[in-house]
Amino acid sequence: MKTKTARGLNQTAEKKHGFLRILLRILLILLLLALTTGAAVFIYSRYTQTHYKITFYQETSRKVSGNIRIVVVSDIHNREYGENNGTLISDIRALKPDLILLPGDMVILDEPDYRPMLDLVSGLSEIAPCYGVLGNHESERIYYRDDRELPAKFENAGLKLLRNASEEVRIGSDTIQLIGVEGTTHGFEAYGGREFMDQTVIDPSEYCILMAHIPVLFEPQLSAYDFDLGISGHVHGGIVNLPFLGGLYSVEEGFFPRFTIGKYTLEKQQTLIISGGLGDSKAFPPRINNMPELVVIDINKY
Repeated sequence: MKTKTARGLNQTAEKKHGFLRILLRILLILLLLALTTGAAVFIYSRYTQTHYKITFYQETSRKVSGNIRIVVVSDIHNREYGENNGTLISDIRALKPDLILLPGDMVILDEPDYRPMLDLVSGLSEIAPCYGVLGNHESERIYYRDDRELPAKFENAGLKLLRNASEEVRIGSDTIQLIGVEGTTHGFEAYGGREFMDQTVIDPSEYCILMAHIPVLFEPQLSAYDFDLGISGHVHGGIVNLPFLGGLYSVEEGFFPRFTIGKYTLEKQQTLIISGGLGDSKAFPPRINNMPELVVIDINKY
């Protein structure tokens, strides 16, 4: 009887030790996977701080007589590609744009030194006319950090800011109407966006480009107006790009937002192009499977 009991105890102990060995192996595998994933994310994050992709879009219109090339520099957030952004400026110069648009978030709220962005704008303005709107980080610096001189600094560097404003730009024999709208979804009415848009006359014979930093402003608020092309940024491509699912998150729409990156068709058949942006605001998480993006839009005669 004692022998059987001892044998049973030994078998139980062996089973327990076997289970612990399996559990330990599983934990080691999970640890290795976690370390490998963490290392891959770190390496990718470092890589995206010095590299970006260039995405081309083609649009056609009866309102233009020839090709018009636009480069969109969005959400760069004080980042430098090459010394003094020399790599980025060189690439943009090689693209030979007719117009450079900056739809906001050139700075980071908590970084007071944004001279690299002023130098970038100065360099870009030597290539083509530069127009832009303020992003939420610029607005927050102005109103929460009392940086009232920020708009004038960018204007002096060569960036024409459209702060609820419209301007006609002559490119070759064509006239492009540029409209810039400020604000958030909650501030569209309160800070004059609706009033400005209602009072703005959009010439149906001119190609009209509407810029707003935050893409959800385009639907439903801005899609009611008769522009041709909308340009936006802000969402950083959804931050984390999941295979088959797309961007993971945006502040305005939450998880799996509709507006993240790419080309969209709005309710009046206007085109909206959202840039994935060239930087990040250093908030967690970093960009994952989501290369920074320089956008090029060619508008050709239909």
